[in-house]
Amino acid sequence: MRELRESVIRLDQVPEEGLSLKGAIAPARLARLGEVSGVEWPVEVDLHLVRESDVYLLTGRVTGGVALECEYCRAEFERAHPQELFLSIDPNPERAVYRDPSQKGEVWVMDHADEQVEAPEGWFDLITALEDEWLLALPHSPMCSEACKGLCPICGTDRNEAECGCVQPRRENPFDILAQLKTNE
Repeated sequence: MRELRESVIRLDQVPEEGLSLKGAIAPARLARLGEVSGVEWPVEVDLHLVRESDVYLLTGRVTGGVALECEYCRAEFERAHPQELFLSIDPNPERAVYRDPSQKGEVWVMDHADEQVEAPEGWFDLITALEDEWLLALPHSPMCSEACKGLCPICGTDRNEAECGCVQPRRENPFDILAQLKTNE
């Protein structure tokens, strides 16, 4: 797949039939995502940008993944990017287009979009928007699998690969004393 070169889009120049964005994004162009996780292969996008009323809709498919480190066993594993993308882009965020006066300034977003993205002065940065979506989708504590047993806190053995035989001392529970209390009836 060819490289997607244009990532900053002037929204007022999008044709009426929409704009097709197909190509690969090199890992070097995903700098913010690379700071948090490993991006070692190009990310492929097949997106369509079209104007709808006062906003633009970006829909399509993204294929790629990131390398993360498991918080429990420290093993590296791959996690896929969000596959389907559906964003609403507001080219005039300074205008109160979506303000509901009965809600005292609260903003209500169009119900057909997962996310509303601002494009100040009509310029939309595709790579920044994609990185934002992926960074928000990353887990706070990456886990290689639901069944991960983690590292032994005593000897450091990966308990997914072998049992170490260490006996973990029972920690005192401050609530154990409550079991000794008797209730007066």
